[in-house]
Amino acid sequence: MKLEKFMKEERWAVPLLAKEFDIPESTIVKWKYNEAIPRKEFVVKIYEFTEGRVTPNDFYFDNQEHK
Repeated sequence: MKLEKFMKEERWAVPLLAKEFDIPESTIVKWKYNEAIPRKEFVVKIYEFTEGRVTPNDFYFDNQEHK
């Protein structure tokens, strides 16, 4: 699941997620819209925070191609 979809389904706004990870809101926006890939440490944190719903592959592959 893409981060954008997770945020929408769970109603996590950019400011809340930025606060949770202690990073700038602009960074969350870039991740959300696939404009940047999080560093490894944040990929792991996102995976754990989302209970595995957003995986590392979600940042590297288009889910439509890898079903």
